[in-house]
Amino acid sequence: MLNITPRKTLLVTLFLFINLISFAQRQGFSVDKKESEWLEKISVSDQKLASRDIQDGYYLSLYELQNNIETRQQYTHLIREIASDNGAQNGSEVSVTYDPSYQQLTFHKVIVWRNNQPIDKLKASAFKVIQNEKELSRFIYSGTFNAYLILDDVRKGDRIEYAYTLKGENPVFGNNYYNHFYFEGGSKIVNIYTNLIANKDRALQFRNYNKVPALKTKAKGDLKVYEWQGQLTNTFQTQDFEPSWYDPLGRVQVSEYKSWKDIVDWALQINAYDLSAAPAFNSKVKELKTASKGNATAYLELATRFVQDQVRYMGIEMGEYSHRPNSPEKVLKQRYGDCKDKSILLINLLKSNGITAYPVYLSTYLKEKTTTLLPTPGAFNHAIVVVEFEGRKIWIDPTISDQRGPIKDIYFPYTANVLVVKPGNDRLELVKSNPKGKINSQSTIKLADTLEGKKSEFEIRTTYTANCADDIRSEISSSGADGLEKNFAEYYAKFYPGIASVKNMEIIDDEKNNVVTLVEKYEIENFWQKDAETQTKFNANFYGDMISGELRKLNRSRSFPMTLKYPSNVHQTLKVILPGYWKLDDEKGDISQPYYSFKYDIRHEGDTLTFDYDYSNLAEEIPATAIQQYIKDRASIINNVSYGLYWNSGAATSDNADINGLMVAIGLFTLILATILCVFLYYRKGTYQLEEIKSALPIGGWLALLAIGLVFAPIGLLYTIFSSGTFDQSTWDMAKNLNGNGALLFKASNIFECMVNVFTFAFSIFMLMMFFKRMKSFPKYFIIYRAGYLVFIFIDVILIAILNAKTTLDYDVAKNIRTLVFQLIMSALWITYFIKSSRVKQTFVFTYPASEWRNALIMDLSRNINVPTPNQEGQSIQEVNEQTPQENNERL
Repeated sequence: MLNITPRKTLLVTLFLFINLISFAQRQGFSVDKKESEWLEKISVSDQKLASRDIQDGYYLSLYELQNNIETRQQYTHLIREIASDNGAQNGSEVSVTYDPSYQQLTFHKVIVWRNNQPIDKLKASAFKVIQNEKELSRFIYSGTFNAYLILDDVRKGDRIEYAYTLKGENPVFGNNYYNHFYFEGGSKIVNIYTNLIANKDRALQFRNYNKVPALKTKAKGDLKVYEWQGQLTNTFQTQDFEPSWYDPLGRVQVSEYKSWKDIVDWALQINAYDLSAAPAFNSKVKELKTASKGNATAYLELATRFVQDQVRYMGIEMGEYSHRPNSPEKVLKQRYGDCKDKSILLINLLKSNGITAYPVYLSTYLKEKTTTLLPTPGAFNHAIVVVEFEGRKIWIDPTISDQRGPIKDIYFPYTANVLVVKPGNDRLELVKSNPKGKINSQSTIKLADTLEGKKSEFEIRTTYTANCADDIRSEISSSGADGLEKNFAEYYAKFYPGIASVKNMEIIDDEKNNVVTLVEKYEIENFWQKDAETQTKFNANFYGDMISGELRKLNRSRSFPMTLKYPSNVHQTLKVILPGYWKLDDEKGDISQPYYSFKYDIRHEGDTLTFDYDYSNLAEEIPATAIQQYIKDRASIINNVSYGLYWNSGAATSDNADINGLMVAIGLFTLILATILCVFLYYRKGTYQLEEIKSALPIGGWLALLAIGLVFAPIGLLYTIFSSGTFDQSTWDMAKNLNGNGALLFKASNIFECMVNVFTFAFSIFMLMMFFKRMKSFPKYFIIYRAGYLVFIFIDVILIAILNAKTTLDYDVAKNIRTLVFQLIMSALWITYFIKSSRVKQTFVFTYPASEWRNALIMDLSRNINVPTPNQEGQSIQEVNEQTPQENNERL
């Protein structure tokens, strides 16, 4: 039994404490409350943020960053305001990342301010120094550490203030300096201050991007101080499918490099290795020469395939090796390396056989827009190889595995401005991607009849060429044939429930021509699904799933571009062998823009229904001005790659020609009610003014324009009712793909729209009759008609917006809003005109029944005419007055 005394316990505790501190110090971490004397003193605003501008329950009231190039120090000072209990949860941790191979981290203060009283939280023992390998999933080991502090007892209303200094710069860059300073982010900052202190003789270049605070400079002995200070910064939230180059944040780039040639000269130094005494490397060269038998093309292909496939991707990017490649000898022995390691290895293998090759730097984020930057090594994040061979340039990415086909046509995935590390080069060069691949899927479904338990046969033959073959080959290599087969089966089950594989997937790989073919065979039990509402009805649905998978889903347009899935070139053919006789219509269409192209052809011949779909993205992104059209076209494409059949009591047809009995009944019921109401309103007895009738004006002026609109209104409404698919079963069946609430809302909105459109159609005919009979009640009903139509459009916009947000449906909300605004303007003009126009009052004067005011008019004329003047027919006025009221009425 151990005899543990209090003294031993104390000694053990002290020993552990000392070791913990020494471990932290060994990792370049320390605590020192004394700050550097070179720091500039600043004054800041104590303004508070409005609650609507606060995210995650806290905000920064100060972000201070001071940089001293000469002492190689970077000082950071932050004050975090905890505005809510949620902020105490999200904002009570302090974390700083650094690289101990060349940096030292020193914390100067950690203070929690409560009621303006400081609580000192700075203790070295409270920090955890943890190795930080966030990029291991990408096979990159950076060697960075996190100094991590969890603050206890943080409350709403507290202020967390902390400051630290990072000392040291990556030695790979020598004495040259470059950096990026950001002045905006995803949340507002009350005060932001950044400076740069450098020797006045340093030739620094600055470039501003977007809106940045004004630059101020001042001298401080032999030093020059560059300062930027601002308040209440703007905020920017990331959006789906942003281009990688898109950066709306205000920022300043600073660089001491004068030209791209400076970067080339720097790169030539760090990429140079003497391999004359490298046994592993020279042995590999000899092996490749033997295998290629003196054929330079074969040697190029063998060397490339070896580096791509047999040297695995793994980056140990610690310290200067973040940019300096490892020796090809080392990489060859360990059989792994990152992009620059693999590139330098391939270049030296090729040069050893007289093939000219150079390293190439590129930015996979900025791509073509790398030209917007000042020259710096930090402009690039990837290294590749360019080979000058037989009078042409071959661009090779050594990190891509499983590429096959002729080496001279090897796929290069980037269109970018790149820097070729070649002696004397002083400019970027534009290189373009060369995607030639295509996915061609040929599927056949032998559709069983509707008897329960019957199985339909489903065979798919998919051919991948060029870069598409590279991609699927890599996926097979990664997931394995069994894993890929399982993934495909799970994917198809989303579209066709009851699917099961009947044969292992066949993989045919023609490496020479770079073509991969997959053959899959399935059976689908109960392909015909019983309709949930009509038990005697069975549905069968088919999908151009490969086309829909190429599309991006956006709910609204925006003011910046959107990336497309690129490259993308898909052809899908689906043949459905039908049971029995079907009468189906052929369809064909083309939905193409400069950035994408979609064509479809649906044919029915004999017992075979054939769907042909072609889709390709023609560019990597589309501009903001074309996004609204893309949203609209996407909805049309999705609609056209979905097709349904139904079977009912031995009759079969396509869903597109089906009639929804419920909607027809609702429409007829609404029409009957509207007709009854219109008849009732029309035959209501009204009071007339004889003087108004005697001085009534004909339809003219602006009313003639209204007459045209009233004539065409019923025609337009009738077209809208039938062209929108109001009574089509396919429209109603769209609710099946939505969740419970979404389906209910979709059906309710369709019923509402049907009833209003039918009612408006009947009422428009009623208005047309009232208008041309110049009925006295027309202006009142017209105003009600216009106002009611506005209310309907407003409700319809709200329903569409909710459906767009809550379901997977794509509606053009902006278009409906524009329609609402237009109708609002037109209604305001016409209603104002009808209220104020004297012509309206003098035109619409007649009432029902007409016999009353006609008889009264005849009697009035009889009383006011006394001279027996012969008329054109030889009758005197007296004789006319002696005619019967019926005859007078007819003459009138």
